[in-house]
Amino acid sequence: MRIWRCAVLAILLPICCPWAPGQKLSRPAIQDVYPDKARYAPHEQVVLLVSLEGSDTASPIHATLKASFWHLDSPIGTATQAVTLSGPAPVQAEMRWTPPAQDYTGYLADVRLVGPDGRELGRSQTAIDVSSEWNRFPRYGYLAHYSKEEGADPDAWIAELNKFHIDGLEYYDFQYQHNQPLAGTVEDPAPEWNDIGGRKVRRDVLDEFLAAARRHNMMSMAYNSSYSAYAAAFTDGSGVSLQWATWDTPTGPRTLSTAKSLDLPAGGGWATPRLVYMNQNSPEWQNYLFAQMANLFRVYPFDGWHIDTFGVRGAWAWDGSYVNFIDGFRPFIDHAKEYLNKRIVLNTVNTWGQDETARSDADFVYSELWEDHETYSSILDAAAQVHTANPAAGLVFAAYLQRQQKEDTPPATDDFNAPSVLLADAVIFASGAAHIELGDGSRMLSGEYFPADKRFAVPPELLSALRHYYDFLTAYENVLRCNITPADATVTMTGQPSGPYGVPNTIWTIARQKGERTIVHFINLLGSDDPHWRDVHADRPDAPLLTNVNIRIAADEQIATAGWASPDVDGGRFHPLALTRGNDNGERYVEFVLPSLKYWDMVLLDRATSGH
Repeated sequence: MRIWRCAVLAILLPICCPWAPGQKLSRPAIQDVYPDKARYAPHEQVVLLVSLEGSDTASPIHATLKASFWHLDSPIGTATQAVTLSGPAPVQAEMRWTPPAQDYTGYLADVRLVGPDGRELGRSQTAIDVSSEWNRFPRYGYLAHYSKEEGADPDAWIAELNKFHIDGLEYYDFQYQHNQPLAGTVEDPAPEWNDIGGRKVRRDVLDEFLAAARRHNMMSMAYNSSYSAYAAAFTDGSGVSLQWATWDTPTGPRTLSTAKSLDLPAGGGWATPRLVYMNQNSPEWQNYLFAQMANLFRVYPFDGWHIDTFGVRGAWAWDGSYVNFIDGFRPFIDHAKEYLNKRIVLNTVNTWGQDETARSDADFVYSELWEDHETYSSILDAAAQVHTANPAAGLVFAAYLQRQQKEDTPPATDDFNAPSVLLADAVIFASGAAHIELGDGSRMLSGEYFPADKRFAVPPELLSALRHYYDFLTAYENVLRCNITPADATVTMTGQPSGPYGVPNTIWTIARQKGERTIVHFINLLGSDDPHWRDVHADRPDAPLLTNVNIRIAADEQIATAGWASPDVDGGRFHPLALTRGNDNGERYVEFVLPSLKYWDMVLLDRATSGH
């Protein structure tokens, strides 16, 4: 059913922007558009911020802002507001709109600036997420610098991430120690401290980040691991017992020096030489660590705990019994949730344990992809395991595209490579997941140590493209994520190699089903024989642009309508497709022409009776 709703209110505010006399200005246009929050509650009013460029004409220009709001292929509402542009000063318009009351729904906002003669002066798109909780459609980002010396700018960084609709943040390595995350005491918190890497963390900066995230309705998740302690924790009065540690063998000396640990590189300025692996499954260790996290939460208003793990399958306890870390994830999550009454997310490194995590009390599944999942097709396989375990589970992948190892030849660039970034995001988003990659304003992760996010820069063109990808992920969340199942549909393309298995140098076709709608993704893997998403040398070639591609889809259903959208075209706007129907020896099919394919297109096919 289509719902029409219209509500308009615009407030014109001058905003400061560098401009020098004599500088040539383009004609009035839309510079940017985005919502003021990453996520809205049902019945909450949406505020769109529209930045308009100024004009170098002497006379004021009387123009009109026209916004239309769409849910998939259905128009939902419109907004119109007169604006006056006078001189070079840019103008920011606030447009307010009240969406339908339906929960967990994504919308595309299409905003046009129309001149007095009816000409379109500018057009831009953004997305809106109306969801009472973040766990169904998480879009996860990160923070990793917490001092002015490191350039931390809470208001600016959070505002920038909000433009990508990031609705949750992992506060990486902000804590004092793994076994004692709060610096100082609950009664007298420390004003500053050093993290494990020796970097300064300031309490006032951390408070500013938390406040800014709350203003934009982003969840703040405190990073800390489930099974690590500083080497000094056993002797400095912290109360950590050696009997809670683990060892590499069932027998042998039970000493601190022989305890299982992650040894940190010498000379790196680390606050501890080792992180000792504790018995994550021990009730005594759990109660100790949960109490320490509770102290942290009494001082800092985090929404929850992002629990890290280090990809260890198991070890042996003090008494020689085997400690299965992976099997312990779900009980650990559930116990932490019960004890702390906070949101919980846990990193299932290399996807180990993600199926049980999907059934736990965790807000969503967070999996770090490593050597077992370094091909494009393996991303889809990893997502399928989670969706099979719990079709409604939210999913976020950590995948470090340009991670460098000592033996790797450094790439010839200090930038992220757009083709590998956009293709990886296309595959991750089409698989029903999000990608933790954006943080600290407009930086991106290239490795698992988040503070090293200055290694590669994000070129402006890539940053702009990523805005469209995150708009797409948000606007079309209802056909990308949550209760999406494989579809019984066969897709063929005329003149191009294609198939459903993610084979290099082909068009990858992924068919999915949700209710009465079939969703078909087209991902362009042409131009490279490399099946891996990791781009160590930042040299993956660009995918060729295809135009007017003939598609046939055979499906055992009566297709009534079809349309397509792409983050690479028109800001993700939806376009109808002309269908030709046929029957080949009893097998029904539809044919259509896909106007263009760069990296990723999505086609929606509706049956005769469609539920939106």
